[in-house]
Amino acid sequence: MAEQQSDRSERPEGSGEPFGPELGPLVDEVRRFAEAVGGKALEFGVRFRETNPEVYGHLAAAGGELLAAYRAAVAGHERRWSGPGHADSERIDVDGPSDNF
Repeated sequence: MAEQQSDRSERPEGSGEPFGPELGPLVDEVRRFAEAVGGKALEFGVRFRETNPEVYGHLAAAGGELLAAYRAAVAGHERRWSGPGHADSERIDVDGPSDNF
């Protein structure tokens, strides 16, 4: 319980509970859980990199290549979507008939 109070005292004064007072303890517990899992994942990653540097290097390179391929695919789609003549368009008059045509 004292640990919970120290977490709350770190918040800015007057900020209150961002998810309401009834969910505050649950949010604090989820935050502590995420920090613990993140710490263990980081510890595992460091240990894996130290024991298998060649495998880690290949996985890191593969991840970089996948990210580059994704960026290229998205950029290609964006060019097509935003380029001229992407799709025929039809003007829809939502204000009613007009003599300006």
